[in-house]
Amino acid sequence: MRARTMTATFAGLLVLVAILVAAPFAQSATNVHTATLSGSAAFPAVNGKAKFGVDDGVRQLEVQIEDANALKGQRLNIRVDGVFVGSAVVDQFGNARLRKSGSTIPAVHTGSKIVVRQAGTGTLVASGTFG
Repeated sequence: MRARTMTATFAGLLVLVAILVAAPFAQSATNVHTATLSGSAAFPAVNGKAKFGVDDGVRQLEVQIEDANALKGQRLNIRVDGVFVGSAVVDQFGNARLRKSGSTIPAVHTGSKIVVRQAGTGTLVASGTFG
């Protein structure tokens, strides 16, 4: 029983040492901004969130739309500060998600605007401001 306890303790110490050694090499995203998305007058139930960050010099954007049940199967266009960044299709649960990275994403700062519109009609679905 004592040998088993010592083995478990030793294994735990090895894991801790591995984490402490690897921690300085791990980099987290910088310049992180988030936005809460609120539904428009046409789609008041819609809500969502957006997150922008720079990881190892690469811009990353994630946008999630929820409660868009009236838009199932429809494509939504997403713009940040007026620049088209991509589109997403609303699934059978009323959700849509866009994950994108690269230099085509505009640099986001506090006060940048994000707008989600129906691709076919241009009707405003949701919008928000990055903090």
